[in-house]
Amino acid sequence: MGSGTIVSIIVAVIGCVLAVFFYMNDSLDKRIDKAINHPEFIKKVAEQTKLPFIIFDEAGTFHSETSGASLLIEKIEPFKETDNNKRQRFAGFIVYPKKFFNSPPILQALNSKVVFALPKKINKFDWKFRIPEWEGTEWGGSYDEPPAKLYKLEILQ
Repeated sequence: MGSGTIVSIIVAVIGCVLAVFFYMNDSLDKRIDKAINHPEFIKKVAEQTKLPFIIFDEAGTFHSETSGASLLIEKIEPFKETDNNKRQRFAGFIVYPKKFFNSPPILQALNSKVVFALPKKINKFDWKFRIPEWEGTEWGGSYDEPPAKLYKLEILQ
């Protein structure tokens, strides 16, 4: 066999190996793409990445939850403070988790203008969300009763 024939065989083998490699790589890419775009896979990922949350009212009563959030929170308790005029005012919530959280939960008002200061850890487990004092009113008008104020607590895990 001549040296030209050996070189041709080596080039042919390398070409076949490269062709098989590129075909397998393309086939693998297509299978991965098909798997990650499958509706069941997308639903599963969405459920696992959604933060568990609880919707509750000003009394700390749970109204709804997702992803078993109530299994992580023992209770949410409103607290009051005395202002400069010796009046009691609603001042925020204390969140009592059932286990240690590295990061504080995220608390936001859903249907009012209430904003919370950064949460403070009041012991090893519990978090205090305080509403800073502000001038103004939450609601106005002539209602039979004031609208319910709802809050959402998202738990970071």
